[in-house]
Parts: sequence; C-alpha cells; structure tokens
Amino acid sequence: MQNAKMQDLTPICWDMDVDPDQLHRLLRGEIDRVGHIDRINLYRRLLSTYDWYTLLALIPPDRLREALSAPVLDCLYPASLKDRYLYARSVLFG
Repeated sequence: MQNAKMQDLTPICWDMDVDPDQLHRLLRGEIDRVGHIDRINLYRRLLSTYDWYTLLALIPPDRLREALSAPVLDCLYPASLKDRYLYARSVLFG
C-alpha cells in the first residue's frame, strides 16, 4: 500500500526531480518542504490531478482540513474545480 501511494505521488511532480519518499513524508507532515515544494503546493497539485477517492486514499485524514484550506483552494483553476472543493469542505467541516 505504501509503495502504491508513493507511485501515485510521482506523476504530480513530473516536471521536477523529487524523491517520492520525500513527497510522502511532506504529505504526512513529517517535513515542511522538499526543495521548493511546500505542503500547500503539494495539495494544489494533488487536487488538480486526482479524483476525490484517490485523494482520500493519499491524504492522511488528519491533513484533509489543511488540504481544503483557503490558501490551497484560492489558487485552483478552473473555478469549477475550486467550487467543487469548497463544497466538499463545507460538507465535511461545516
């Protein structure tokens, strides 16, 4: 399972030379950044790439609120994608 998660993180950083294990550690909150990628940037890439169920499998439950926070959602495009996650946030967290 862990290996599958690391493989799922690899496509979102296709344009950078990043260790998938470091991305996974970043996602879990063990480190604050990998090179120039911080967790907010990682969440933006995840939300723009994967469907909801894959996101739920990749993002630890204790990090979901952060993944749907304003700094992440404010930079999503198109607007319909941002609206979809705003709705999910309102359903999950009120």
